[in-house]
Amino acid sequence: MVYLVASSQRSDLQSIRESSPEIWRQVRRYNQPVQLALAAAEDVVQFSSDPSSVAVISLAPCQPGSADLYRWGHVVTAGMATGTLGNLRMNPTQTLHAVDNLALSAFAILHGNRSYCLGLGGAAGQAWCGLEAALERLALGAEEEALLMAGDQVAAEDGAPGLGVALLFSVRTKPYPPLERVVRLVSISRNRERAFRVAPHAANGLGAFLSAIVEYDNGRMSYVVPPEHTDGLSGVTLNLEIL
Repeated sequence: MVYLVASSQRSDLQSIRESSPEIWRQVRRYNQPVQLALAAAEDVVQFSSDPSSVAVISLAPCQPGSADLYRWGHVVTAGMATGTLGNLRMNPTQTLHAVDNLALSAFAILHGNRSYCLGLGGAAGQAWCGLEAALERLALGAEEEALLMAGDQVAAEDGAPGLGVALLFSVRTKPYPPLERVVRLVSISRNRERAFRVAPHAANGLGAFLSAIVEYDNGRMSYVVPPEHTDGLSGVTLNLEIL
């Protein structure tokens, strides 16, 4: 059996700087999606019995990059239009902001994790693939805990809002702190749908899922993922028990 034992959502970088200086020192070099994802992961890893052996699954942002890298891109495209590229020097750390699995590697290095790691690309609906992977690893007994984290932003520009989400799953029964009840993830089912429009964002779908859990009372829960949070082709339903 697999249980959701902790979760976190982070959207305010200023609050991380002020209230969590140790976390900020670890993430300040990265772009916003990675900063928020790692901050959320640090919130939940305190509930892990052994962060070095937890299975880590990370979702790349659908809107990657940093504001600095975004501006650099505009310099290039504007220069190509005029035939004079101008100053193309870039701070070497900015090249990190285009690496999709940066949150995964940063977390593994920080916690000395050499267990199973999976980085999923920045396509719409990858959150549920990550959740399926976590459920499969724990159901097989490959690990006892699994961390799923995601960070994304509306656009790679200054001031664009972002969200980081992290969920910790375990084979051991523990109350889920927001409810002080046990939340068991029973299964994930899919069905083929006609193609529909989606809103590509690695973290928003997981955030909506967590909000739905908190609003639920108890008993069996079937969460039908809103179409805009899927891959645009598959209908996804998450089956849970809240006890």
